[in-house]
Amino acid sequence: MDRAGWRACMTTLSDIDLEDLPHPAYASEGLNAVVDAANVYMQNAVVLFASGWDGGQPDMIAWLADKKLLSADGRKLTKDGAQTLDPGSSVLVDNYDDKRGAFRDKTSQLQAQNDGVNESAIASFDTSNKAFQDVKGIVAGLKTELSRAPGEHQLTRLPDGNLHLTAAEENRLLQLILEGVDRVHDTIEDADSGMQRDAGDIYKMIPDLPRNPYGNAPDVGSRSPWAPTASNATWTRGTGTPDDIVAKAREQLALGVSESGGNNVPMFRGPDGKLYKAPYNINDAWCAAFSTWTWDQAGYNVDWTNKNYVPSIWNDAKHMGLASNISNAQKGDMIIFDWEGDGTPDHVGIVESVDPRTGRITTIEGNSSDQLKSNSYSMNAGSLVGVVKPPSNNAARAS
Repeated sequence: MDRAGWRACMTTLSDIDLEDLPHPAYASEGLNAVVDAANVYMQNAVVLFASGWDGGQPDMIAWLADKKLLSADGRKLTKDGAQTLDPGSSVLVDNYDDKRGAFRDKTSQLQAQNDGVNESAIASFDTSNKAFQDVKGIVAGLKTELSRAPGEHQLTRLPDGNLHLTAAEENRLLQLILEGVDRVHDTIEDADSGMQRDAGDIYKMIPDLPRNPYGNAPDVGSRSPWAPTASNATWTRGTGTPDDIVAKAREQLALGVSESGGNNVPMFRGPDGKLYKAPYNINDAWCAAFSTWTWDQAGYNVDWTNKNYVPSIWNDAKHMGLASNISNAQKGDMIIFDWEGDGTPDHVGIVESVDPRTGRITTIEGNSSDQLKSNSYSMNAGSLVGVVKPPSNNAARAS
């Protein structure tokens, strides 16, 4: 095929444009903000998938829960610990209309990410891809529903004389929008996982490729202006096991450690009913402080360059040969996150368990939604950077 013919069949950004969702008639400002965020989110999922971006797609449902916008009765956990929507329930907190600024900020962030995708990055994407067609179907169905003229029973008249959707109708539309967002997320995630499995099968067919016990550590520095620097971190043998790490983390989890109003001071209530500062309090973001404290209490002796700073921990781990891929995660490991998707690690927790059947990792994380909490992630989640392996100790590593 000549160059002109190749260009004629090449996919462009305009080829993967999704239809815009309309603002429902008589909707509140809050509902319209949710529609706009869902609009850009679903386009974002397709654009990032088509470009082959390895940072993973944002999970809008998880973002809602993290921002405390998803109501308690609007969410539930699946058997494997993943968070999902509870059909038929009120999906957003009652004051979501007051939170429309958060939705607008998220919309701007996603749009900037979309705009940053280079046209050439999606040149080989096939617009007949089943995942893309499925997403188009989801969006088309939502567009039809949001375009419907409301009936009289779905409207109420405000004191100023203007018509407005009833609370029940707004909740119904919110439910449909977020269910659509959830379905798009699952569709793209499943497609992305399938591609990774295919790539893994090809890898297994090449027996002579060099391998090490834990696999090569991801090179975070190559994806960001931040780059690894020299490290003088060291470790000496201790007496702990991965089981000891998890036990210490669970002890703290049972205390119900949390902040007050995002003040970065983790507290717990003692047996005497009084509030006490957690021993890993540093009056600042404390996810790293909790993780390194847990290792130390479990008998692991690591002299970190900066035990309270995630990029330093990941940098030290790479220099000490303790960094590894997410696929090699085991209980007791530290797990490193890049929530911003910019290549710089920005969060860390402790791996509590790994389920190879479901491909999910359960964690215990400090400073997660301003508290110490257990979370669950797919091993394919783009926010997961890698794991830090506990150094060898005198005690045998637990299975």
